[in-house]
Amino acid sequence: MQGDGVRPQVKQAHSSTMANNSRFTNWVSKIFRTSDTETTYLHKGEIAVVFLIACFIAISLWMLVNMSKEYSYTISVPLHVTEYSEDMAFVSEPPDKASVDVSGEGWNLLAIYRNPPEISIPYSEGEVDVSEIIQREIGTYTDITVQKVEPTSISLNMEPKSSIRVPIRPDLDVQLRPQYEIVGRVRVAPDSVTVIGAQSVIDTLRSISTETLRLRNVQNSVERSVALTQPDGLALRDVSEARVSFQVTEFTEGEVRVSLQARNVPEGWEIRFNPTVLTVRYQIPIDQFSTAQEMVPYEAFVNYSDILSDTTGVVTPRVEPVTDELDLRLRSIQPRRVSYFQVVPE
Repeated sequence: MQGDGVRPQVKQAHSSTMANNSRFTNWVSKIFRTSDTETTYLHKGEIAVVFLIACFIAISLWMLVNMSKEYSYTISVPLHVTEYSEDMAFVSEPPDKASVDVSGEGWNLLAIYRNPPEISIPYSEGEVDVSEIIQREIGTYTDITVQKVEPTSISLNMEPKSSIRVPIRPDLDVQLRPQYEIVGRVRVAPDSVTVIGAQSVIDTLRSISTETLRLRNVQNSVERSVALTQPDGLALRDVSEARVSFQVTEFTEGEVRVSLQARNVPEGWEIRFNPTVLTVRYQIPIDQFSTAQEMVPYEAFVNYSDILSDTTGVVTPRVEPVTDELDLRLRSIQPRRVSYFQVVPE
């Protein structure tokens, strides 16, 4: 009975040990297992946040280490000439910027880079030492040294203001669609502008041009506002832009045979040509083509003076339109030169 009583206790102890081992195995596997539900993944937004934080820390560390070192840098500072009469104008416009090479600690250079000083230059006739003025102004910044200034000096020269009215010239860079042409003249409104400046400067001024109007594959009429260019040292009084317009239409090609005539031939003399007829090719707006077909729109002739001065026996005829009402564009003449002979009067 006693032996029988011992066996259940051993089995119970063995069972307890197996249970402990099973719990330990489950605990270990729970730590190291990789199931879909317990694997750690970061969402895209969380990855971006982590990346940005890492970049911020890296940049901050870089700046802390490197911005305390000495550097050289080139800055551009604006120049303003002051203390001159409004009734005067510059003969030659002074530069509006200066290039300055500076050196110093990175943090100090960052301050002047973010907020460069504006340099005021009191007007004085003749050469002005810009380098000295800039060094004095930048000397107010902490531990910054000026290494070089370009230009080191500028020349100031002023004259009493004067004005002149000059025409406006359109600057066109226009490519038309094949078979299309500009009809008539290019119009500009207003056609002139008042310019103010030093007398010696505006005396040489002949016109003011517009900014370049660039158009491609044009097949319709154009009307655009274009800014005017403003030469250095001059001011435009009344307008700053002009309205540029022109008509565009489709052209077609025509051909006509024209009899060749001699002009201003002395009485009793006769000039004969070989050939006596020229083939003239021309272009004309489509809406004028039928009118041109009802007439001979060109005349061909040779002046007797051209024959007298010729020593080769051949001359070049002149071809001109017979009317101003058609927009004719001469393309070719065949033949371009003709032979001739004179019939001596009896």
